[in-house]
Amino acid sequence: MTCGICEATINDDDTKLTCTNRICDKFTCNACINLMFEIMFGHPTLNYPLSCGACQQSFDITHIDQIIIKQKHYEQFIACVLPLFWSKDCLEKNEKLAQCPFCPYLEIHTTDACPLYFFTCQHPSCGKRSCLICLHAIKDDNDESIHRSQCIELHSYKEMIEKAAESGSQQHCPHCQLRGIKDDGCTHMVCERCGLSWCYLCGMKEEECLVDDNVEPTFSAHNQDWEQHEGRCPMSLVSIHEFDERWPQDDQDCLEYFHRYRTLCQLYEVFKIIGDDKLDKLNNTFGIIDGSGYTIEEIKDYENRILINYSSKSDE
Repeated sequence: MTCGICEATINDDDTKLTCTNRICDKFTCNACINLMFEIMFGHPTLNYPLSCGACQQSFDITHIDQIIIKQKHYEQFIACVLPLFWSKDCLEKNEKLAQCPFCPYLEIHTTDACPLYFFTCQHPSCGKRSCLICLHAIKDDNDESIHRSQCIELHSYKEMIEKAAESGSQQHCPHCQLRGIKDDGCTHMVCERCGLSWCYLCGMKEEECLVDDNVEPTFSAHNQDWEQHEGRCPMSLVSIHEFDERWPQDDQDCLEYFHRYRTLCQLYEVFKIIGDDKLDKLNNTFGIIDGSGYTIEEIKDYENRILINYSSKSDE
């Protein structure tokens, strides 16, 4: 077996984590687990709970606990993560956690007052002042002035990019807006909250899905002859490969392909709002695009972005 992150070989008796997503089912090796722990302990508010590097599904907490105890990280876990876990249950609606980017120190702040952009750590061994937008240390008053003019100006745009990247890997129920993530390649969805049936590919309610005239809208009718009717959807994502070879042949890879397409579309919508200059400035300041797995060129290339290439078969 190999690690789904670094592709290192994993022996049967090695410490490892297995993804809880049955479609992904990838392993994470001990070296990558330790790196995850290091990142998590450094900033638990952003990195807890740990998730699979391949599909972002959260790992089984019981297995995480077993490895933490085995590798003698338990005291560090108690100091860093459990206060975060407990405090989240205690937060009021107008409160949020703020954490020092350089140590586990946490504070609860109300959101009714001015937004919290800068943070002075009260931990006796740290004491650093930092910018909570870019997570960099503030060196002096002049440096803080630069952060105030630069980071605060870009903060709302940064949040727009982050929300677009997050929403691209999810679909919302068209009735109650509950976010859903598929764990297999079937396009049929049933909302866990309101019970609505809807299509994960086109995002439409079953009763509103595109079908033949004078035919009751059902998933079966919506899936029928989808290759000849743009706007209809297949029942299974893997079947698209037979029609459009750009699509992968594996369920999980198909989901990643679809989510990547959606994310690029979402990022393009943000780009249309903020423009070239702001997007470049965001990336230069925070590395928000370079670190996302996408490129600015990909985001801008909207005209050539096609989910399913219906012309590929008609041209043959």
